[in-house]
Order: sequence, then structure tokens, then C-alpha cells
Amino acid sequence: MRTAYYNAVIRDSSATAILTEDERIIQVGTDEEILAEQADESVNLCGMYLMPSFADTHMHLAGMGRYLSELILNGCTLEQIGTKLRGAEVKNGWIIGRGYSENDFAEGEVLNKAFLDSISKDVPIALTRVCGHKMTVNSKVLELIGIHEDYEAEGARIYFETGAVEENAIPMVHAAEPVPDEKTLMEYIETGAAYCNKKGITIVGSDDFLSILENYKGMLNAFEKMSFQNRLTVRVNEQCEFNDVKEFSEFLDEGYTMDVGNDLFRIGPLKLITDGSMGAHTAALSKPYVNDTQSGYVCISEDDIRIFVQLANRFNMSTIAHAIGDAAVDAVLRVFDDEVLEGNPLHHGLVHCQIMRKDQVEKVIAKKLSCYIQTQFIDEDSQMMVMIPEDLREYSYPYRTLYEGTIASNGSDAPVELPDPIRGIILAETRKSIKNGIPMAPESERMSRRQAIDSFVEAGCRQLFMEDRLGRIEPGYYADFIVLDNNIDTCDLETLQKTEVQMTVMNGRTVFEK
Repeated sequence: MRTAYYNAVIRDSSATAILTEDERIIQVGTDEEILAEQADESVNLCGMYLMPSFADTHMHLAGMGRYLSELILNGCTLEQIGTKLRGAEVKNGWIIGRGYSENDFAEGEVLNKAFLDSISKDVPIALTRVCGHKMTVNSKVLELIGIHEDYEAEGARIYFETGAVEENAIPMVHAAEPVPDEKTLMEYIETGAAYCNKKGITIVGSDDFLSILENYKGMLNAFEKMSFQNRLTVRVNEQCEFNDVKEFSEFLDEGYTMDVGNDLFRIGPLKLITDGSMGAHTAALSKPYVNDTQSGYVCISEDDIRIFVQLANRFNMSTIAHAIGDAAVDAVLRVFDDEVLEGNPLHHGLVHCQIMRKDQVEKVIAKKLSCYIQTQFIDEDSQMMVMIPEDLREYSYPYRTLYEGTIASNGSDAPVELPDPIRGIILAETRKSIKNGIPMAPESERMSRRQAIDSFVEAGCRQLFMEDRLGRIEPGYYADFIVLDNNIDTCDLETLQKTEVQMTVMNGRTVFEK
């Protein structure tokens, strides 16, 4: 199948048209040159902007699909949460929702077990905070998981009186929830992928193994089948999360390691969770949060981090670590200092890069560690920085410095934030909340427009070792591109905010069209 796309403004090119054959771009040129070629279909793009599709290098694709299929609580006040819960459909005996944030509650309002029990004590209700690192559950859920008093283990806490469930205790709740069958998992993946396509994304780094199921095999099988059946509309680089070294060893023994698979679904790095989130006060800081005695906590010991990294290295597999607080970053850097080869050829790295100190930023750049940033977080996090000790704010969210010093690719961490690269570009450039106008210091970390866009394009493809076949409009590259109604490289911010994706093409086929 040959398709000619003409009458376009093409990024970084004087050409106005391209010719694709099956999944590849085979020619770039003028309208006259491309239309002179034999094509099965010709598409007039009416002067719109054609550029490579976006890459979101850290998200939870299946988890986003599940989130979009259940009770969505983003932006809800406590009263609105109550209204949604009372009207919610009970699915497989449970009410499950995600997205609440204390930032949206009135002063003094608290989401807790008592509030959920006022809705129902008989139907289990499990609500996940927007960050994914804390849940609030009702009495029925605590009964089902056998909790009758406060519970604490390594990186795990459950508060019986409030129904708060944190970090490594969250899988205890998931284990009690109804288990989705393979058909449902595939529907979640398709729902998440369709949302990505709508936003111009065809490439994702996705952490899915433990996002819904206790065991990685069910999710792995679902992705492999969809890849074989050509049902994926995004290219998935799986960020493989494991909590158990034995299970990770079994995975490796089965022949899985980085790059196993194909360009629709392939195995990516090992993913470790080393601490929590700012909003839940579980991100591990080197000193207590403002007006609090807590400084968060690590979810995995440094010794265990080292064992995981050493095992991954043995199989030429990189490790990326969720580390939001500077104390967690310290632990990861100590391990990486010993275990990462010079030049970091495997792209070991940090996910989030939020609360950091100057010495840590310098070490990351000197070691050439990969960085998975989320500029979309600025919208919400700018108002939460008041909870961070002032001396830890100075070098936090150092996006421009990291982009200029190493590989720093952008993403959404969906469903924490629903993926929206254009919004991420705006926030990277302005470093100011779109929602409430609160700036994120320091201003020197604002990215240029070019940097902001390329953090979702070239840096994303480079991060995932795909820069030789994705991220450019050139012959031989995959036909993964988007059509926008404005030139986002040159338009003003007001126009950028109104810009929308008109078409998304992945592997030579249109996966979204407005």
C-alpha cells in the first residue's frame, strides 16, 4: 500500500510531501515529485504541520486504560467524590476509582475510611490517589485483606483508623480485587493506546507488569498476543517491574531481557520503585516535610537495589528507578556509581527527577544517567512545593539542565497525568501552572520550545534505542507521524494552547483522525 501525503509544512524540511509504502517512509519531496509517483491513495493535508509522532517514555498504558474504564476522580471535591460513589456501578462486587487529590478538597476535608463507610460498609470501596502511591479503602476492604489494626512492613503501611494504604501495602488490596481476564486486559491496553493516538503518541515506555495483576505473566501474554495479532496502535517498550528477585530471575531464565520482541512490543529496562510520592508524603526526603515530622520512606533497601541491578547487568538489561525524594535518589546513585559502566551504554537511569540537590544533578550528568521527566507534573506540583524544605527546592525539577547534560525524555506517568505532549511542551517552556498560574522555581530551568518538543520526539526515540528508525521524517524511517493544525515550533503560546492533533499515523496506517 502506497500513500502520498502532500500540501504540508514538514518539520525541519523544505519538502512539502512524503510517500509511504506499508510501514515505511520511502520518499520525501515536493508535491509535484511525490504526486508523480504511483500511489494507491493521495491525502491533501491542506497546509497543515507534519512532524514525527510523540514518544511518552514513562507511563502505565494498561493502568491508564483501566483508569479510563472505572470511576475517574481527578479534580473532584470531597462532596463530588461522595456523589460519584453513590451513583457508581458496582462491578464484580467492588467500587474502584482513582484520581483524588487533597489539593482539590476544601480546608479541613479528609477522605478516609469513615467517609467511605458512610457510602457503604458492605460493598468494598478502594480509591487510589492520583499519584498511585496511596489508597483509601473502607472497612469492607480491610476485612477482606485481614487487617484489624495498623500494619507496617518494609515500605508498606496501612492505617486501620483512616483506611489509608501506602506503597508496598497496595498490592494487598489489588490481590483481593476481582482479577481481570485476558480479554479485559486487552481492552484496557486498547483503550489506553487509543487515548495516546488522540494526543499524537505512537511510542511509549510503559510499566504494566504489576500495575493490575500480581504476576507479570498475564500482562506479558496479553501484550505478546496483541503484538502478534497486529492489534497495538502504539509501540510499547515494556518497563519491567518486579518486587521479588526470584520472580525476576525466572523472567530472565525464560529468555526475556532488553530488546526481546519486536518494534511493536519489546522488553525494555527493569523498573524499580524506591520511594513514594510528594502528595502522599511518602517520597523519601533527606529531611522532614514542612510542618511535619515525617520525611517519607524508601520502599526497597539499598542492598536489594544492588542485587536487582547486578542481576539485570548480567543479562545486559538496564535498570530505571522511580526515585522522587532526594534520599531515594542518594540510594540509587550509590548503587549506580558502582554498577554502571562508563558512558552508560545500557541507559540506566532515574524516573521523575523531582526533588534533587545540586550534587545529585552533577552526578547524574557526569555518569550520563538517563532521565525520564514529566513536565506535565508542573501544573499540579507547583502548588505542592511549599511542603518541601526550602533548601531542597533550589535544584528540584532541573529539566533544562538534565536535558542539556544527558538523555532526558518526557512523558506523563499516566494515569497520574493523562498524556498530553502539547500541554507538556507548554509547561516545559513556561514552567508555570496552567491551572492556577503558580510558577515553578527556578525560572532558569525553563526549556526552549525546541528542547521541549524534542524531549517528546528525538530524546524519546534515543532513550528507547529507536533513533535509527523513529523520530524523523526521512526515507527508511517508520511511517509514524502526526498532522497538527499549527506549526508548534514557531507559533505563539496562545496558538500552541489551541493546537490539536488532526491525524496520527503509526506504522503506515491511520490510527486517529479528527
